[in-house]
Amino acid sequence: MAGLAMPALAAGLPVISQVYGGGGNSGSVWRNDFIELFNRGDAPVTLDGWSVQYASASGSNWQKTSLSGVLQAGQYYLVQQAAGAGGTQNLPNPDAIGALTLSGTAGKVALVNNDTPLPCGSSCALTANVVDFVGFGSANNAEGGAAPAPSNTLSVLRGAVGCSDSNSNSADFSTGMPVPRNRATAPHLCGDDGGPVEPVQARIHDIQGRAHLSPLKGRQVVQVPGVVTALMSNGFFMQDAEPDNDPVTSEGVFVYTGSAPTVQVGDAVQVNGLVTEYRPGGSNAAENLTTTEITAPTVRMISHGNALPVATVIGAAGRQAPGALIHMGHGDVETLGVLVPSVNAIDFYESLEGMRVQVPAPVVVGPSNAAGDMVVLPDNGSATQTRTPRGGVVVAAGDFNPERLTVVKGVATPPQVDVGDRFAAISGILDYGNGDFKLLAGELSGLARGGLSQERTRPQLVNELAIASFNLENLSAGDSAGKFDGLARQIVHNLQSPDIVAVMEVQDNDGAANSGEVDAGRTFARLFQSISQAGGPVYQFRAINPLNGQDGGEPGGNIRQGFLFNPARVAFIDRPGGDAVSAISVQQGSDGPRLSASPGRIEPANPAFSNSRKPLAGEFVFNGRKVFLIANHFNAKTTDQPLFGRFQPPQLGTEPKRMQQTQVVAQFVSRILQADAQAGVVVLGDMNDFEFSPALGILKAAGLRDLVENLPPGERYTYVYEGNSQALDHILVSAGLASRTEYDVVHVNSEFANQTSDHEPEVARISLPPLVDGSANFTWQASGLSYNRATGIYQGTVTLTATNAMAGPLALALADLPAGVSLANGNATVANLPAIRLPGSVTAGQRLTVTLQFRNPGNVRLGYAVRVYSGL
Repeated sequence: MAGLAMPALAAGLPVISQVYGGGGNSGSVWRNDFIELFNRGDAPVTLDGWSVQYASASGSNWQKTSLSGVLQAGQYYLVQQAAGAGGTQNLPNPDAIGALTLSGTAGKVALVNNDTPLPCGSSCALTANVVDFVGFGSANNAEGGAAPAPSNTLSVLRGAVGCSDSNSNSADFSTGMPVPRNRATAPHLCGDDGGPVEPVQARIHDIQGRAHLSPLKGRQVVQVPGVVTALMSNGFFMQDAEPDNDPVTSEGVFVYTGSAPTVQVGDAVQVNGLVTEYRPGGSNAAENLTTTEITAPTVRMISHGNALPVATVIGAAGRQAPGALIHMGHGDVETLGVLVPSVNAIDFYESLEGMRVQVPAPVVVGPSNAAGDMVVLPDNGSATQTRTPRGGVVVAAGDFNPERLTVVKGVATPPQVDVGDRFAAISGILDYGNGDFKLLAGELSGLARGGLSQERTRPQLVNELAIASFNLENLSAGDSAGKFDGLARQIVHNLQSPDIVAVMEVQDNDGAANSGEVDAGRTFARLFQSISQAGGPVYQFRAINPLNGQDGGEPGGNIRQGFLFNPARVAFIDRPGGDAVSAISVQQGSDGPRLSASPGRIEPANPAFSNSRKPLAGEFVFNGRKVFLIANHFNAKTTDQPLFGRFQPPQLGTEPKRMQQTQVVAQFVSRILQADAQAGVVVLGDMNDFEFSPALGILKAAGLRDLVENLPPGERYTYVYEGNSQALDHILVSAGLASRTEYDVVHVNSEFANQTSDHEPEVARISLPPLVDGSANFTWQASGLSYNRATGIYQGTVTLTATNAMAGPLALALADLPAGVSLANGNATVANLPAIRLPGSVTAGQRLTVTLQFRNPGNVRLGYAVRVYSGL
């Protein structure tokens, strides 16, 4: 019987390497039970259709968890099981998830090459479909003797890091601290005898290799020479003083000691240890690249006080990063073969991982953030295509400026800097973390301030309607006076007190406190007080309180959009009925299209806006002209894959939802423009996407003009992220307003280390002079009306005769229409009257005959007065 079982237990197949049933129990760190598998062979194994199964120590009722995927040689596989009530940490990302509740002291676990529950009780270890079997504690079945009993704080672990397999659970397993390992854990190869592979003598460039993953991953290396170049809290960097002169292979590596190292910079050492690939990033680690490390090291001191290897220059005088292409391939770069540093920026930086580098004449393109990080370009940005007039660098379709380099605290701490500040040079160690390559600062020299100052736009003219968009970055009533005063100064002085300010990220009165509060009246009141103290107008606001916790953003904050407006310059049309859950519609009124409620929300129940801000629409009147505003804050890009991540090109997981959101808004705009092709529509806000993105393309296809595209390419930005200046905030206008509009982004925040908001405000000034009633320059005569029974339309004509010349454009408007009667062929709303646009200017004596069509469902007596307006 033992002979029949041997093929399932032979070396080269997966084995059960760890069992832990104390998850969530008293004293446990981990919240879940787990079973761990390990491929101790030298070839991959497909687990599709397999299962892990569990039964109690004396039971025959087997429960199962299905498996799938490929387990490479030396790779671990983590199967998460049921959670308990305790524990403090989640398991690493599991490779499979089940709901089995394992005993913390005794039980049986089987790895089975099918998905059918075992039919056996005390003789399962020898069943043909069982690939591996572990009985532990007082189990009535095991391979050989049972493994020792674990506890709430101990698991049973297979020896030799999973390689030991004598077909005796008692010999192969011991108890130890639970160490859950998944497929992202560094592989560990086993020798032919079941023990670890023999160590190999190597240099750093052998360890780093010519690809993203080390060819020696999972191998023990010995006598690796290097000079210590930088100390960290948990290890040190070292670099080979005798490089191989192959630009593809890095000469630097991190040695992970787990605590403060005992070596000093300049020490020449030889290191023994395990080559691993560490993937930083916590729960999002799977999308990041790895960094090659030597772990569990022993360090032999050779000498002290050695000169450090010469730093590699990144720039025109040394090695220059590709200027546009992050990676030419598609897929997981760790599987795409040899690095091509001259073509792929991600390969360029990988080839310098762990090495000393120097950036000559760096210019700051990303200001210091809260962590003190800054972003620079080498050589004063001379190799970069689209620079801003203020010193930054702008993204473009297909070019996210991979020549940027983030500088973070290393031995030296970067100073607080703004965009345009410069250094003579920065040197340090090239590292990777949080989806980006980073320069650990070693030395910064020659700081020269660029003297960046806040911009101020011009004031609007008397007949210009100034409309601004401004993300206030989670403004709540509990924020500091400094933040309110800073925003007020920017609105009053830098934006010159716009007539309307559409604002985003206004929180409820108690901010992030999750109290159920949704009203923001006190937040707006504090802002208005600061605006008044700054010398601004007495604004009013319109907004709609969201349902608690339904609009995304900071938990408890209940952010929303709102309209601030100056009633001395512009009127808001209030229509009742708008609330958090009711969808507004476009109606046809006697004065043209109108909203069913103002302010109101556009399709708040649409799944596109689930856990996201709902568009806010409102009607305004300026100089007798109606303007529709739609304020937006679309879902953010926070979960998109990083630019320098493992997968290329990065997957934009948030983009489909933004496209759904813009589609809803575009359809709403189309309904307004179908009712009046020349209607004034402004769609604005924090769109969280670029002017060249598919999401903004949907809005433009609906007949809107994105005003940021009126600016030169180097000025198209409202936000700076990781050193990339980019347009996330937009003001789009309908065709009837586009030729009348001047646009400006006012740079007061995103380029500075000290920011009042992380977004720039933007302002559109729309020329809307008062309409001129030129009716006295015309005589008119109306014909009789005919009735079409099929269409229900009354039709007649009006003949206008000009007594004086008038410059166009002109419109014929109808006053005093009876209630219930509408102008069916009207194509404009002028002075709140239904109207028809006339072709061009007229000369004295010129006659125009205009066809009129009416809907008169009540068949009332139909009369009207004719008005002619210019100045449209």
